[in-house]
Amino acid sequence: MKPLYLFSAALLTSSALLAPSALARQAEEASTASEPVETISVRGQFIPEPQRRTAQVASFVSAEDLERSGDSNAAVALTRLSGLSIVGGRFAYVRGLGDRYAAALLNGSPLPSPEPLRRIVPLDLFPSEVLDGVDVQKTYSANYGGEFGGGLITLRTLRRPVEPFFNVSGSIGYNTVTTGENGLTHRGSNADWRGFSDRVRDIPGPLAEVLRNNQTLGSLSPAELEAVSESVVIPNLLVVQSMDLHPDYSVSGNGGYSFMLGGFDMGLVGAAGFDAGWSIENAQRQRVRGDILGTDLTSNLTSYEATANSLVSLSAERGDHALGATLFYVHSTRKDTQLTRGEDFNAQGGRPIYRESTGWFERELAMFQLTGDHSFGNLEARWRGSVAQATRQTPFLQELTRLEQANGDIAFTSAARYEIQFTDLTDDLTNLGGELLYTFNLPGSRELVLMVGGDTTRTEREYTTLFFRMAGGNSLPADVQIARPDFLFSPDNIGPSRFQLTEVQNTQSNYTGELDVDSVFAQADLDITSFIRATVGVRYEDAVQTVQTFSRFGQLGRGAVLDNDYVLPAATVTWNFANDLQLRLGYSQTIARPQFREFANSGFFDPESQRSFRGFDGLVDSELTNYDARLEYYLGRDQFVTAAVFYKEILNPIEEVQFETASFVSETTFLNSPKAELQGIELEYRQYFQFPLDIGWFRERDWRFAVNYTYTRSEIIAPAGTQVLDPISGTLRDASFFNLDGSNLQGTPENIINAQFGWEGDNDQFTLLVNWVDERILQRGFNSPSGVLPDVIDEPGVQLDFQYRRRFQAMGREFSLGLSGRNLLDEQHREYQRNETIGETEFNTYDRGRTFSLSLSASF
Repeated sequence: MKPLYLFSAALLTSSALLAPSALARQAEEASTASEPVETISVRGQFIPEPQRRTAQVASFVSAEDLERSGDSNAAVALTRLSGLSIVGGRFAYVRGLGDRYAAALLNGSPLPSPEPLRRIVPLDLFPSEVLDGVDVQKTYSANYGGEFGGGLITLRTLRRPVEPFFNVSGSIGYNTVTTGENGLTHRGSNADWRGFSDRVRDIPGPLAEVLRNNQTLGSLSPAELEAVSESVVIPNLLVVQSMDLHPDYSVSGNGGYSFMLGGFDMGLVGAAGFDAGWSIENAQRQRVRGDILGTDLTSNLTSYEATANSLVSLSAERGDHALGATLFYVHSTRKDTQLTRGEDFNAQGGRPIYRESTGWFERELAMFQLTGDHSFGNLEARWRGSVAQATRQTPFLQELTRLEQANGDIAFTSAARYEIQFTDLTDDLTNLGGELLYTFNLPGSRELVLMVGGDTTRTEREYTTLFFRMAGGNSLPADVQIARPDFLFSPDNIGPSRFQLTEVQNTQSNYTGELDVDSVFAQADLDITSFIRATVGVRYEDAVQTVQTFSRFGQLGRGAVLDNDYVLPAATVTWNFANDLQLRLGYSQTIARPQFREFANSGFFDPESQRSFRGFDGLVDSELTNYDARLEYYLGRDQFVTAAVFYKEILNPIEEVQFETASFVSETTFLNSPKAELQGIELEYRQYFQFPLDIGWFRERDWRFAVNYTYTRSEIIAPAGTQVLDPISGTLRDASFFNLDGSNLQGTPENIINAQFGWEGDNDQFTLLVNWVDERILQRGFNSPSGVLPDVIDEPGVQLDFQYRRRFQAMGREFSLGLSGRNLLDEQHREYQRNETIGETEFNTYDRGRTFSLSLSASF
């Protein structure tokens, strides 16, 4: 947005028509005559450029902010913005709305998600080293996709450098719960430390042959079945061991270079990094129904995570034309080893269970993007195209459940089980879009920018699972029952009389999904006066979403289609009615579609959260109406006070709900609640100041304080007699059955507070950061015939962090030493249920520990 100028009346009536040289002579003569000089004063001089160029209610994380906070990735960085919270360290909730109401773009192009249960890509996959900034737009504009509820997150990668640079850095980290402690692991392979598994986790040859031939295990001869059964027992993946855990570490580098080539100004930027570390989650997991505590387990989980990333960006500019190409790749792996012990309602004879599980979760995201920006006088053309693929592979997920005997032995009895699972998810996304802009110059230095454009996106998903169970073992000798797992399932114990592999496969085991979205839009951006700007647009969006379940033998299960089109209006007005003070008003209509995982009537067990999910193909789109207002006062450069209010009405919001498939065996499915209303306020303050002590060290530093607060009141509206489509029976049922009316919207906390305090000196920088998110409903319960299943509540608590950096010169190079501390208050991860008789029970609660890291970077 161009600067807004306030001209005096005299200048407007006379001097404004004179040439610059005449103005200069006139000013000189006035000065000589000692008469008052009429000057041009600037209104809104402190309004920062990001806020000038957008008419929307938005928040920004700049490259300087990323450096100041020392955040390792985009997910952590966004916790500093007003109205944002991060769930599980990965997924953004904007204004308390779940990740289904947020979208993420990379340089303007949409991204697929490698997570089966999430619509938005995990933001922890984007290290800060590859980012030039992050924008969060909280009001909708018609030039973006219609799936918009809480906000749009745009990740901007490094672009053409102003001057050549090359940086390398490394860090080492310590966690009070994990580092140096004795944790669990399984051998795996020699390549596990890299996060890339070698062939040890490939489907074994005999089993792969059965799959290629589309055979059932029951069709095999006894000898063939025995060979297949023996092939899946791999001691390196099955046997749980212990080891002392090493510190976390990371290495990274980035560089850029500008040069001329054939008359083009070229820019090349590259970045690469690798980080790895351990974590321990010693969790308490309890399940309650009615007034009965049916499950009381202690879970000891040790995870090793390794992430590799790379970015290459090439740009070319010549005159009014610019081209860009970006290749981004990230590979993230989590290796889990878990031991669970305790009381389980369904355990035979009431004996405590002893469950060992191992898992390998390999996520990958690759994207290639081409962009163009061309100016022809007042006409500008922009275009972009991208292809992206996200995958999540989980080979050899294993779970062995045995019972603890009275004498302390761990035995494989008739109630025990051994299960092996392979899952594979692939999301392919293709996007092509662009817009034309024409600028009309209006009297009074005003502009009218008309924009028209279109966008087409194709998303295809395939999810497959192979689920096997080792059957038998009902009459094992006593010494075999208590044998170590690899001895228990040794070749001597596999055969018709002891163990044989069986397969669980049906027409709901796998699914494919496709979402095709075509859209066109028109938008006008008008300076109504020198101080009032309006953006008005409308988007037409047509979408077809399909899912189809199937078995690996090609038998089709249930399919569903959602075919809808929408006309989505959007309007915002910005009024700069006083110096550095402006008001924004916004209105829009948007939508939220079911995710593939929610829409496909297929079961899914998430080993990371230990929860079972099942989609519901009766879901429909959610429709949102959004109202926003924000008052902004800018005190100086990067200093401001803002106050915002917002209201949202959501028809048919999609929520998670629990139901029991057997006593204390539950699944999570999804339903459309009738209606939800959200209303809230956002307050934010940021200012630099001089420390009150007149002491050299304090006086030589710029002190900084920032705080933001978001209050959200959400409510489900379901008056008596309102019916909803029951995902369990597939029939209409009274909404009171799910305790909907008057309850909070799932995932929406009432309060969010972020605060920062610190200093910036010539060579050092310190920031203390505080983040508090109020409790929120993680999963909705309901009144089952056998007792009430309470809501699962997530209580994030208070996060206190600090970051210190100091620059220094050595060996002719510039270095930066960093020290950071996370979770200084040692807050737990806590999910709980509340029962009137029993009180609060811990659904999934564990200590996260305090984390400290030391980093060193060098510039060349």
